[in-house]
Amino acid sequence: MTPTINLDEELHRELASYGNRDESYNTILARILNHVDEEEAQRDRMNRNTTFETDEEEESSSNPAVEQLDDGTEVRFKIERGEYAGEERTGIVRGGRIEYNGSTWSPTGMAREADHDIRGSDARNSGSYSGPREVKYQDANGQWVPIQTALE
Repeated sequence: MTPTINLDEELHRELASYGNRDESYNTILARILNHVDEEEAQRDRMNRNTTFETDEEEESSSNPAVEQLDDGTEVRFKIERGEYAGEERTGIVRGGRIEYNGSTWSPTGMAREADHDIRGSDARNSGSYSGPREVKYQDANGQWVPIQTALE
């Protein structure tokens, strides 16, 4: 199945103005993208603030699984396979959140930030990532287990 991009009506009309009746939108987009300065576009992408809305409530509230862990518990995000195998980042549980890199996060937020810290611009290329996207803690047996197991 081919992925679909939804466009608003105004953008759809504007895109159509770059082609003719015999061209598909894929052909039109490919032609337009061939004229983009790729290095400048990537530089702009890396320096631009995020414009989509984030789930502020998820990032600001505590996490039920993390709440089960004692404050001061060390947690980690570790890439298990691929080019970055063995790379890890650690955080500390504080008040039902994970303190990492000077901010507090949910497990998902910490994983996202740690992944970006480890892989830099590769983190935005989902095709190059082959490891877990979860944060773990050490259980009573000394095993690193997913934070969700704290709810069991």
